[in-house]
Amino acid sequence: MRQLYSVLIIVIFLAVQFAVVPVSIIMAAVNPSITEDQLLDQVLPYQAIAFAIGVIAVIIIGQLHKNKNRIERGRQADIPVTIAWIVGGVVLAYATQVIAGLVNVYVLGNPMESENTAGIIDMIQSAPFMILVVALLGPILEEYVFRRAIFGEIYEVVPGPKVVAFLVAGLVSGLIFAVAHWDFTHILIYVVMAYTFSFLYVITGRLLVPIMVHMLMNGLVVLLQLMFQDYIEQMEDIQNGLGVIIRLLM
Repeated sequence: MRQLYSVLIIVIFLAVQFAVVPVSIIMAAVNPSITEDQLLDQVLPYQAIAFAIGVIAVIIIGQLHKNKNRIERGRQADIPVTIAWIVGGVVLAYATQVIAGLVNVYVLGNPMESENTAGIIDMIQSAPFMILVVALLGPILEEYVFRRAIFGEIYEVVPGPKVVAFLVAGLVSGLIFAVAHWDFTHILIYVVMAYTFSFLYVITGRLLVPIMVHMLMNGLVVLLQLMFQDYIEQMEDIQNGLGVIIRLLM
């Protein structure tokens, strides 16, 4: 029965992702002269509503099933430890993301800027209410999907030591996480973040921990990008130049 609920959570996630497609088609058919940017601005409210409905649905489903996976059947961290892991988890997540980013740029030679992140910032600047989707609704929905429905189910069925199950489930959920964001030049970062969030889930036995860390990370990234956008662009230019020099010396 638990597996059925996990499938339903994934189906809801997919429905949310594609909810604006029929709306976009109808709007484009009604107004053929509408530009792509105008169409995007008009469908964003519907996208936000879809995310809100999706989050409510997955939370209800998550509360309905009592047959927990082996992560949540184990010992769960108490409140003080949970809070400590949330705070420490943010530090851990940022540290692993920075390391993965450096490897991604200077070793693998991929671009520093994520098109997905840039697109999100542009979207928020166009429709500020979308920050609720990015910093609140999105992390809740994604953690239910990628941690409980995907990672949790794979972790449950992989035979052998828990370490092996963790590595396999983390890799699969991380790759799917990257595909869902359609950002193939930053796959390493998505996989590393998937392992980080999954570690927090396993170590505490609480889905709340990766949800809160994910929310705080997204919120801080958006805040920093909006407040220091010009400075960040200058730093990216400097780092891109350093990357060229490093690659020439290697």
